[in-house]
Amino acid sequence: MWDRITLKTRGKAAFLKNYWTCVAVAFVLSLFLGGSGSSIKNTYEDKINPSTDYYQENFGDVEIIVGNHARTSSLVSTIIGVFASLFFLALMVVMIVLSIFVFSPLEVGGCRFFIENAYEAGRFGNLAYAFRSGSYLKIVGTMFLRGLYIFLWSLLLFIPGIIKSYEYRMVPYLLAECPEMGSSEAFRISKEMMYGQKMEAFILDLSFIGWEILSACTCGLVGLFFVNPYKHATNAELFLELKRDYFGGQFQSSMY
Repeated sequence: MWDRITLKTRGKAAFLKNYWTCVAVAFVLSLFLGGSGSSIKNTYEDKINPSTDYYQENFGDVEIIVGNHARTSSLVSTIIGVFASLFFLALMVVMIVLSIFVFSPLEVGGCRFFIENAYEAGRFGNLAYAFRSGSYLKIVGTMFLRGLYIFLWSLLLFIPGIIKSYEYRMVPYLLAECPEMGSSEAFRISKEMMYGQKMEAFILDLSFIGWEILSACTCGLVGLFFVNPYKHATNAELFLELKRDYFGGQFQSSMY
């Protein structure tokens, strides 16, 4: 049975021996996998007398009618709102497409980098591994299903979604070592590897809370230069430990 102190010690040592490359890879992963959202709300308030559809001001013989202007402003506001909604809808579709076809393969490449870095100095080029592995579409499909399953379970309640995310936690690492692995096999093996390990993995994640708070206090600088690569390296050590327990020496990796 693994313990988190040993994993974190190994992860830190692996990260520090190849410091700048690990920082760069972790930064790329955080940049593309760390979600962000924004919303824009425009409020238009027309102070028009509800009992009339225009407001008149008389200056001698000159009468200025502003009722039509109010209607025009309302129409313009509606058009702007429609175009803004279409813009954000299109942006959301683009982000979903990028997430499926670019960001998820990058996650697999990042896992491959940190697995390799546990043994020797990892190569930055491993980030693009999924794109040149010959199994790109298979990787994309498996990672898409992984995200979809977690999302659907999250619709039931928050807790089932978390449980499924831990069950499928090893999927990108399995694909990083064996990209030709089928979806059903990857999900099954990840679930079996994480059986009885989910709570320990959750506690492992919680053990980084102090570092996360320090990172927040430094506007993310500590996260960028230490915490993020440290966590990625530790998670790679977790995969390697679980792989040894589950497969022994029988797992066929494409890395070596």
